Amino acid sequence: MGYVVKMPKLGLEMEQGTLLEWYSEEGDPVEEGEVLAEIESEKSIGEIEAREGGVLRLVDIDEGETVPPGTPIGIVADADEDITGFEAEFDQAAADPEESTEPVDEPAESAEPTAEAETAASASSAESASAQVKASPRAERRAEELDVTLSTVDGTGPQGAITEEDVEAVAASGETEAETTPAPAAERVKASPRSKRRAEELGVDLAGIDGSGPGGAITEDDVEAAAEETPTDAVESAVSDAGRAGVGPGRYRTATLVVDGGAADTLIETTELAAEAFDIEVSPLDTLLVATSSALENHPTFNATFEDDTHHLHRQQDVALAAEADGELLTPVVEGVEGRSFADLVETRHVKTDEAVASGVSGTRATFALALEGEFDGDGESLLAPPTVAGLLADASRRRATPAENGVSLDRCLSLSLAYDTRVLGDGDAEEFLETLLERIGDLPELVLATYGK
Repeated sequence: MGYVVKMPKLGLEMEQGTLLEWYSEEGDPVEEGEVLAEIESEKSIGEIEAREGGVLRLVDIDEGETVPPGTPIGIVADADEDITGFEAEFDQAAADPEESTEPVDEPAESAEPTAEAETAASASSAESASAQVKASPRAERRAEELDVTLSTVDGTGPQGAITEEDVEAVAASGETEAETTPAPAAERVKASPRSKRRAEELGVDLAGIDGSGPGGAITEDDVEAAAEETPTDAVESAVSDAGRAGVGPGRYRTATLVVDGGAADTLIETTELAAEAFDIEVSPLDTLLVATSSALENHPTFNATFEDDTHHLHRQQDVALAAEADGELLTPVVEGVEGRSFADLVETRHVKTDEAVASGVSGTRATFALALEGEFDGDGESLLAPPTVAGLLADASRRRATPAENGVSLDRCLSLSLAYDTRVLGDGDAEEFLETLLERIGDLPELVLATYGK
């Protein structure tokens, strides 16, 4: 079938993503779930997994390039599949580039500009003109290879964007303008932020390492191999310092949303109707799990773990359902929540809970945590066990005093407390997730019914 690989959005506040490393080269076969690339946003590092198997037919941005979320960066398709339609997305993206928000320093004025100043002004003017040219990264690279000035090319792509064919046509006609070849920049170490941090932890000098990654980039394995060759006491000291550093206070934060009884009533009523319809013992935790699963599909950055300084997004939802038994906290994990029917979810929760009670051991590690007040005695943050980055504590039993005709009425309300790891998630992300979850709770009868065919 094939698809276009795009720069993902790692959180609501992400504005740019940097391609740190391609793990596959153009033309390599890839399997579903295989990591294609490592990326970095303003707050975290994440990975792009192959949505389906095939061949990495196109790599459209280089390591180190920064683009907005949603930008096409590659194509995965079968080896003999026609990808013309996919390539059109790249030309369309080039035709509507985002304007730069970086501040530009104004040059100082001079009454009598020197030759050097005139040369600099000319170069600045050329760069400005080049920045306004609409061209895909592939066309830009082809222009550089063929020594073609993009400002001299008439684009035939969408909205006048310059395509590779346009560049090659100009090169073949010989109508190119000489470009000034910039002096080579000073050679610098090519390493991902993860490798740099690991080198700092282990006290390793990156300049002395030969990289084994793509394009000679230094990998974490290269750093650790180099560390083994350094004096033992130096390595132990560096590791000890890194271990003591930890993440410090304020690692977790909690956002709470309290709403009127309509949402709480929907949660309780749907639970009662489901118990009657499926003829099984159902908890509000089960119906809340259905709503949460739907919200996680819209906010994949919460269905995640954080390990080795990397924010790992998971397609499969493995949710820990926290509860207490005989004074002990149990966190049985229901795996693959997104693919289960409601009856299967309920049955699996019962089985996993019974196993945890019998063995005293909770399930495998989770990608999200969920608990219901009354079944769990704690706050949202106590739900989280690394490497999970988020967990939700809901309370549908709370009462809130509201003015009434004969005094004060104690009305039911729903409290949703979302705890999250501030290293990878922000306040805006949490608020948007809670709003989505509230909408899904309102749709619970339909959502539960929709799981019937799973």
